[in-house]
Amino acid sequence: MPCTASFVIPGSATAFVGGSDAVIAVRIPFRRAPLQRTPAAFDVADHELLEVLEDLEQAKNYSAWILEMIAPHISGRILEVGAGRGTYSTYFADRGHLTALEPSEAHSAALRERLKHSNAVVITAQLDGTAAPGSYDTVVLLNVLEHIADDHRALGDIYEALAPGGKMVLWVPAFEVLYGKFDQRIGHYRRYKRNQLLALVHKVGFQQVTARYTNMPGFVAWWLVVRLLGRTPTAGRLASIYDRAFIPVISRVERFVRPPVGQSLLVVAQRS
Repeated sequence: MPCTASFVIPGSATAFVGGSDAVIAVRIPFRRAPLQRTPAAFDVADHELLEVLEDLEQAKNYSAWILEMIAPHISGRILEVGAGRGTYSTYFADRGHLTALEPSEAHSAALRERLKHSNAVVITAQLDGTAAPGSYDTVVLLNVLEHIADDHRALGDIYEALAPGGKMVLWVPAFEVLYGKFDQRIGHYRRYKRNQLLALVHKVGFQQVTARYTNMPGFVAWWLVVRLLGRTPTAGRLASIYDRAFIPVISRVERFVRPPVGQSLLVVAQRS
């Protein structure tokens, strides 16, 4: 008798393989056990981030897409929290008076070199609530809030630092189901869902808030590369191909269609 095979995927996957004489059921788990949220120590994560940030420098289309989405909200006295090596800082420096805050000594040195011909101020420090109330018109955190243990306190500090009418721009990784060993290595405490972060932002006082998921195909790619294969998503040929071939298409589509899920979450909140 001919051998037959069928595959069914209910929540995870169960594969039934066999013919009339034998049937073998193989369960292929789709949901992997959640990882404990124990991010690497600062020095370890800082070293790991050095390579990651260098890789992201090459993702030109991805960076341009982020800037396209946040550009309408960047102006005036700008505070960039966790500026890294300055991937976006030169753009911000051209849009207003930039104060770039970066806790890493190594990244701060690269940041100062990159901004030496601008009027930007680079401060090697963490967000600590010492900014004078109403000091800034825009506060930007791009892939930073997830590195801060007490995100509620950080958001409260940002609220106080903003002038009335000022805006906070957050770009964070989305969905805890995507949290993998890579997240641990680079110091992520968490990933966010839209409603979860909206509740936190409203809780500290922001009233006018918008939020949207971005990069829906990246959700699937991250699950496969980070969660399933345990690889670094920013390195190698695949990352380069994704940036050159896929990001231009995804960015055009998502200008008109807001996806229900995504790799990242963009939040813009305005102080009353």
